[in-house]
Amino acid sequence: MEKKQRLIWFVKRCLLALTVAALCYLMFGVIGGWCLFRRITGLPCLTCGMGRAWLCALRLDFVRAFFWHPLFWTVPLVALFLIFFGARRWILRGLTACLVLFVMVYALRMLLLFPHTPPMTFDPDGILPRLFGWRF
Repeated sequence: MEKKQRLIWFVKRCLLALTVAALCYLMFGVIGGWCLFRRITGLPCLTCGMGRAWLCALRLDFVRAFFWHPLFWTVPLVALFLIFFGARRWILRGLTACLVLFVMVYALRMLLLFPHTPPMTFDPDGILPRLFGWRF
């Protein structure tokens, strides 16, 4: 019976992961392929370039994948840990460390690449830049 319960638990976790992935995919369609943060502020978000990084990684072009977002490889690791281990204390600490790492990489990319090097470009068509007349 325990083996059957573990299988059911695993299938539920996989379905949850697929549901989240499908919702993210639908969200891209609703927003028009753009990040909601960027659409509003005109600024790149923490994960800016992640989609392009994964497209490059799927083509086995890891150099360009690292260019688009150097932390693209963390996504499947986080997903796998959440699927197999759930929200345990050490997982939550790892997620916090991952968030700190993303913020550090974002700050570095903003210093080195913003506003003229993709993916860290400024979008003057964002809601706030149009509203306040911001230009970089």
